[in-house]
Amino acid sequence: MSLRENERRILAEIEQRLGEEDPRLARHLADFGGADQDGEPGFSGTKAFAWLVCGLIALVLFAMLTALYFSAPAPARTPPPSGQQQSAPQEVPAGTP
Repeated sequence: MSLRENERRILAEIEQRLGEEDPRLARHLADFGGADQDGEPGFSGTKAFAWLVCGLIALVLFAMLTALYFSAPAPARTPPPSGQQQSAPQEVPAGTP
């Protein structure tokens, strides 16, 4: 959404007065906005590096969790409750249908 010329003029005056009254705050707010040298919002070098580091950390974490999942032993089978006998498979004599 673009601003009308009058609104742009008012914002420029506010920015100028802020820069005169508190230059340190004005610099901080200008840096915080993330606008590049053309005035367009975008990634600065610091932000791009931070996103790269976060992505690498997430990738390493995902790889470690995947390796842990596939290297974990299978769950042990629990024996049947006591008092019940485990039925052994019956052998079928050879030659009987």
